Amino acid sequence: GYELHPQDLQDTTGVAGSGIYCTLDLNKAQATGKEVLVVEFTPTTSKPTRSGASELLVATDHNLENGKTWRQRGFSGVLFQGTELCLRSESIGALYRREWRKPEAAWQGLSRTLSLMNDPPLAIDSDTTQTDAAWAKALERLKTYGDKQVQESREHLERYWTNLNERPPNSCQIS
Repeated sequence: GYELHPQDLQDTTGVAGSGIYCTLDLNKAQATGKEVLVVEFTPTTSKPTRSGASELLVATDHNLENGKTWRQRGFSGVLFQGTELCLRSESIGALYRREWRKPEAAWQGLSRTLSLMNDPPLAIDSDTTQTDAAWAKALERLKTYGDKQVQESREHLERYWTNLNERPPNSCQIS
């Protein structure tokens, strides 16, 4: 169906340790040839998590080895190489397919996915006309919204990472 659940994702071990690997680079994601999934995550939630983890660790090229210990150090995830993330699944609030490739609509799954999002781009209720045209429009709206959110996150996080990465190793900044 349309619905995906963060707990269904399996941790992978990679350059930043074990977690859910994500990219903020749409071209890179599409180049894998796999289905592109969009995650909405919150590094620091208002409610305590099982692990008590919060915030993202930023690992520059100079301290990537140090970035592998993000889990043990209590972070929700790590940003590395400017556009790459490794996250705890518990920090993922919503997970959905960027494109729906099946011929049938899945209104209930879409509605449940939207209910998990912080600021969904549309609402589905009993008054929603559930035609093929309405389904196509809803999916296009969600795709456009997801792409915009990812791009905004990329611009913010990549700029921050680049600023840190261009500093000499072992320099510090007070902010």
